[in-house]
Amino acid sequence: MSKPSHCFRCIDFQVSTYKDEDFVIRMYGIDEKRNTYCVHMNDFKPFFYIKVGNSWNDSTMRQFIDYLKEEYKTENFPLYKSLCEDIYEMKLIKRKTLYDFDNNKEHAFIYISCYNVTLLYKIKALYYDRERQKVFKTGVVYNNTKTELYETMIPPMLRFFHIQNISPSGWVRINKYKKSPVKTAKTTYELDASYKDIISEPEKETIVPYKICSFDIEASSSHGDFPNAKKDYKKVAYDIIEYMENHRDDIEEYGYIPLMKQLLRCAFSFSHDLDMDKCFVKEQSYDENMFEIQFSNLLAYEPELGEDEIKNMENSMNTYFGVVEEELGDEVKRSDVDVEEIHEDEILKPKSKSKSKMKQVHIMDTLQEKSIEPKVKTSYLLIALNKFFPCLEGDYVTFIGSTFVTYGQEDSYLNHCICLNETTNIDKKNQVIECYDNEKDVLLAWTNLIQKEDPDIIIGYNIFGFDYPFMYDRAHENNCVGEFLQFSRIMEEDEEVLGETKIILASGAYELKYPIMQGRLQIDVFTYMRKEFILPSYKLDYVSSYLISDKVKSFCNYVEEEDETAETCKVETKNMKGITLNCFVHFEIINHSNDLYENGKKFKVIEIENDGFIIEGHLSNDLENETIQWGVAKDDVTPQDIFRMTNEGPNEKGIIAKYCIQDCNLVHQIFQKIDIMTTYIEMSKICSVPISFLMMRGQGIKLTSYIAKKCREKDTLMPLISKGNQWDMYEGAIVLEPKTNLYLDNPVACVDYSSLYPSSIISENISHDSKVWTKTYNLDHTLLYQKGERNKSGQFIYDNLPGYKYVDIQYDTFAFKRTTATAAAKKVLTGYKICRYAQFPNGEQAIMPSILQELLAARSATKKQMKKEIDPFMQNILDKRQLSIKVTANSLYGQTGAKTSTFYEMDVAASTTATGRKLLHYARDIIENVYNNLKVETSYGVMITNAEYIYGDTDSVFFTFNLKDETGVPVRGQKALEVTIDLAKEAGEIATKFLKKPHDLEYEKTFMPFCLLSKKRYVGMLYEEDPHKCKRKSMGIVLKRRDNAPIVKDVYGGIIDILMKQQNIQQSIHFLDKMLNDIVNQNIPIHKLIISKSLRSFYKNPKQIAHKVLADRMGIRDPGNKPSPGDRIPYVYILTSKKKDLQGNKIEHPDYIQEKKLKIDYGFYITNQIMKPVLQIYSLVLNDMPQFQKRKKMFQRKLIRLQEEMEDHEKYQKKAQQWKDKEVESILFQKYLIINKNRENNNTMITSFFQSS
Repeated sequence: MSKPSHCFRCIDFQVSTYKDEDFVIRMYGIDEKRNTYCVHMNDFKPFFYIKVGNSWNDSTMRQFIDYLKEEYKTENFPLYKSLCEDIYEMKLIKRKTLYDFDNNKEHAFIYISCYNVTLLYKIKALYYDRERQKVFKTGVVYNNTKTELYETMIPPMLRFFHIQNISPSGWVRINKYKKSPVKTAKTTYELDASYKDIISEPEKETIVPYKICSFDIEASSSHGDFPNAKKDYKKVAYDIIEYMENHRDDIEEYGYIPLMKQLLRCAFSFSHDLDMDKCFVKEQSYDENMFEIQFSNLLAYEPELGEDEIKNMENSMNTYFGVVEEELGDEVKRSDVDVEEIHEDEILKPKSKSKSKMKQVHIMDTLQEKSIEPKVKTSYLLIALNKFFPCLEGDYVTFIGSTFVTYGQEDSYLNHCICLNETTNIDKKNQVIECYDNEKDVLLAWTNLIQKEDPDIIIGYNIFGFDYPFMYDRAHENNCVGEFLQFSRIMEEDEEVLGETKIILASGAYELKYPIMQGRLQIDVFTYMRKEFILPSYKLDYVSSYLISDKVKSFCNYVEEEDETAETCKVETKNMKGITLNCFVHFEIINHSNDLYENGKKFKVIEIENDGFIIEGHLSNDLENETIQWGVAKDDVTPQDIFRMTNEGPNEKGIIAKYCIQDCNLVHQIFQKIDIMTTYIEMSKICSVPISFLMMRGQGIKLTSYIAKKCREKDTLMPLISKGNQWDMYEGAIVLEPKTNLYLDNPVACVDYSSLYPSSIISENISHDSKVWTKTYNLDHTLLYQKGERNKSGQFIYDNLPGYKYVDIQYDTFAFKRTTATAAAKKVLTGYKICRYAQFPNGEQAIMPSILQELLAARSATKKQMKKEIDPFMQNILDKRQLSIKVTANSLYGQTGAKTSTFYEMDVAASTTATGRKLLHYARDIIENVYNNLKVETSYGVMITNAEYIYGDTDSVFFTFNLKDETGVPVRGQKALEVTIDLAKEAGEIATKFLKKPHDLEYEKTFMPFCLLSKKRYVGMLYEEDPHKCKRKSMGIVLKRRDNAPIVKDVYGGIIDILMKQQNIQQSIHFLDKMLNDIVNQNIPIHKLIISKSLRSFYKNPKQIAHKVLADRMGIRDPGNKPSPGDRIPYVYILTSKKKDLQGNKIEHPDYIQEKKLKIDYGFYITNQIMKPVLQIYSLVLNDMPQFQKRKKMFQRKLIRLQEEMEDHEKYQKKAQQWKDKEVESILFQKYLIINKNRENNNTMITSFFQSS
């Protein structure tokens, strides 16, 4: 009787982690019935290639290996043992190479497979300098043949996927297997099988019931600031130095040393007369006698520090204070961290071992020296306090919430919270509360919960940045790391460290830390959001409100008959995904400043219906005329509430437990809403990498895998290459000079290239293996050097071969140069380079074009299949698939220019962008030439076109036809719009006829009106096919920014509204006049003037951070309500008696302003927030403004003279813009600034005496 086959969906892969162990691949999966699997594959052998001489034979190969054994037979480099014991198979083979065109020539390679990865690493060390990330120039030479290493950068596990054509997130079938003799995995089935017997099931798309756990921790905070699992004296040192800097009078009165002693006594709770945050020592017997001894030691301390140590200390404090003083968000987990992988050796550069001169200084002399920066004093004091005073108690885990959902289901089947100390279960029907008396039991209880519930996927929000590292540190403090980390589906996991990955986002490099969990996926939704979405904030409440939201179609208020005080409201909406019973929503009024209704008031959802939901409370009838949107809102529990209630009774702790569970479920809803799982599955399938690689690593590895797989299919090998030179550079995408203007009734159309860069690579056959030669010239056209394989007579061997055609692509070359020894290096044009690419006969293509052609064809086929599909489940899968294909295709070009890429080739990247620039110019030129004074038949009769480009960016050209009728009268407005749309489609089709395949210049959109402010900054009403249906589209304008007061967006947005809808410049000026008049007459409500920023624990220069200065002032006024780190500080600008005052003294809390009747600085909002963006609009139409007509001719003469005097066009443009802005300021703002200044100075304008009474 034959054994039944097993079929399951792959979820995770692990390999043996020890170098000397035989290589094992462990595959985990799950089937439709939620049976779990662990399959051990012991027979896959890692392998690599060494390129050798084409004349080599088996004998030469063995002699070469013997040579390596003898040459490196040393204790320091034990290659001999590995060569003797670790080689499984060795043979000579023929393969093609990825780099440089050689007419498909096959080269000789030694194929070496081995029992483990030890030999691979040791061989690699012969060819590659890991510290410098460079291939050794000499490499290994044998018998006058330079050998080269190939394909050591491809992880062996990925090779398994390539060879067996396995999707690491797809379905597989196993027919031949054995049951594992010893149970090592906590799975339903544990099997041993050959890797050759793993059969892919690519057509199977069946959903499996993944069990998904979302978790979230809450922690205590001894200072009310961000929780810290392991504490030292940073906070104490910072507070002491800051106090000393801000209380010079106290130093003079009490003396520096007595005051410092008293501050420390207050920190240790031996005294309470100074405002000093408390610290808590681990030693319970710590008393004042011990303190006195330690303080005496501190006074006598003379640290002996070298210059390097001092510098490192300063850098450490820079990191602690936060060199970037921007607002980082208020998430309790500090989850503002915006991903490409960074290898450790990129960060840890080798440093010179120069000996630094040692300096011996007395600690108190340093602290009292006024010339030394506070951060340096803090560094010295920190070292001293850590040296002499007892270890501090860190903050601890107080709650661990976990909610469990079955994939495909919306609601959680288990809401669970583990709590430190007694906690009331507020919602007994839907949640389970477990209470423990100590933190160790809390941590281990969560380990037990994971093992008991056995989730396949664990998700959370910033868990790699906060939750996991915090719990790990606390496990260390509780001496239970080994027990705590038992999360894997492998029995008795012996891991006692967290996995770490360094990644980089737009805002910098960050570390992700996570426990090793074999057989489970871990997904940090926060990291995913930062990778895939550009948002103004990544706080969980903002993200949930942004994603789980929809517009309100209508609402109706009700009063219950039985209880007239019971007010409810029915909200009708189309999309209710994420709305759950008893959740909270808030409402946003969609206008320029997007006001939250009633300052973000939260409404409880008490009933859900098919077409909407019912909330407690009423909405104002005034909202009926507004566009409003609902969004999911979190419970009103602030970080400070959590820290406070943690130390209160069971009922208060019950509120936190409920809040913690709510956050877990919010993450589930986000995970479901954007369907992260399907996105990862489809990308994993395309690139042949496990989902964990997509989460934990960057673009590089997935594209390395994809290219390696495709090269393998073409019998082509990839060499191990050096990291690109940091000074290598090439010109990227081009931006055509924008013709900034306000195009009110003259439509501006846009055509763009579909997949410009992939299509450029395909059309020109740009690839590593099609590049024949390169020639580099200077600006005088002198040939500097050339590269390519040549014969003895100096001719290029593979140039002008019969049957081949060739394409030359030219691009500019640049270098960084300094004008003086101390000047900053600047990018300077140095010459140009010509690259020749072979065009293969019979329509054949090189590696890169063939891969991209395949991807574009697959995407097109997927999109066609989507249109035919009626099953929503399959539609979603296909949509995620086509998006993954698109991302992969667009990323391949980028990786050719990425210096850390495994297939880096700057010539390919530069040639691609050069082709793109050429095509952008072509699109501009052909439209301007074809439609130059051209008579065209339209639905409105014959018209004359005089096309001109307006703007161009990367792959898009904006242009207008400047339509006229046969009599020469301009055609504008709706008629022009309809004709423009038709002509723009025609223009794209005409341009495409003369392009190589697969280029396609497509009509995309038309704007009317269109306000073009500068490069990448515009706003307009966008039309696509229907000339009667439009929406506003903007890029880079002030309405997108968060750091402005609402009044700015109201003024600017109001102007834009009038220009876009009414197309009336003068009407917009009247609106501006009204708003400025309201401002100077103080008729603007204070909430429209409020700016708010988040308070952080530490700042490098706290006196220069305005809202920090205000927070300190608020703490002095009302110590009981002193703002804590994480609080948002709202403020309004006020008038002060000093003309030149610190920014921190020019702002105040709105409540304090109203209480003390302080004067608001309305002028600030005009000059510093409103004026600049408004000037940018009106300077575009300065010549059309009636108020400017008298000065117009004189101003234009000034501009002509300026242009004659200034040779640099950019400098002229900048100066001319300044003059235009000055003119607009004089026309639109000057009188209001004078009125405001007089009002501030209590002066009466002379014109007021002539006003009628």
